[in-house]
Amino acid sequence: SEAVWADIIDVVVKTIIASEKTVNSHVKANCARRSCVHELFGFDIFLDQCLKPYVLEVNISPSLHSNSQLDRNIKGGMMRDILNMACFQLPCRKDAVCGAAMEKLGHPGEWKEYPAPGNHLQSDERAKHAYYANNHSVKEVRATILDKLTPDDLR
Repeated sequence: SEAVWADIIDVVVKTIIASEKTVNSHVKANCARRSCVHELFGFDIFLDQCLKPYVLEVNISPSLHSNSQLDRNIKGGMMRDILNMACFQLPCRKDAVCGAAMEKLGHPGEWKEYPAPGNHLQSDERAKHAYYANNHSVKEVRATILDKLTPDDLR
């Protein structure tokens, strides 16, 4: 149900917020450019008899190995969504098997088509893009690109 999913999202967001300091210190220590960092986290969630979610564990870089068609359908769609969020525009796969699998898991069988990068930007995002495009050679300016996120940064 929508209420259960909202509760799961809430506990996942709170877990990410709680780990922000640790994640940021690892990014600073191991990554040359913070703007190019992507990580997949696998959350193991337990629902009690009242459907209250609890985080059992969080896996960094969880296995994407698939043993079954259902596994491939779920993980394939998830990977497409992740790559689309990173602005690699992958086409939507609209097959009945994948849609039926998602509906069995309580997700609507809706598919999102994402606009091509740059064609949907709000005016504040276009201004931010222009500023950083014109000042990309200044190291101090590049270091501030994530300081003020716009709604388009978070889509």
